[in-house]
Amino acid sequence: MDDEQGKTYSNIREKDYLFSSCRNWVIPHPQMGLSFSAHWQHLKDKYKLKKRHAKGNPVDVFWVISKCDLPKGLKFVADERDKQHYFLSVTEKMTTTQLREKLVWVADRMSVIREARLSDD
Repeated sequence: MDDEQGKTYSNIREKDYLFSSCRNWVIPHPQMGLSFSAHWQHLKDKYKLKKRHAKGNPVDVFWVISKCDLPKGLKFVADERDKQHYFLSVTEKMTTTQLREKLVWVADRMSVIREARLSDD
């Protein structure tokens, strides 16, 4: 499946995780995963960037508390190039279906601010 964010497998973007050649497995990689900001200022900067490219569509902000419980096989890892950015990476090889189930579990426990707006937009 293709969309404007790139190819997906089991609804997981190829650019976020390292897939096996058959695309049925996700391979651990310390610098790949879903993106998370470590601090509010970093999130504000990324929000402004997203808002510019949203073409009038609302931008939702999802957040997770730093001490949250993660399913086995997932871990927050600091980005080597940006210490204000983290990846929710995989720590063990798993099927794309298993990763999807774990990400849904995490998403169900996240808070969301719908159509987020910053006061200094």
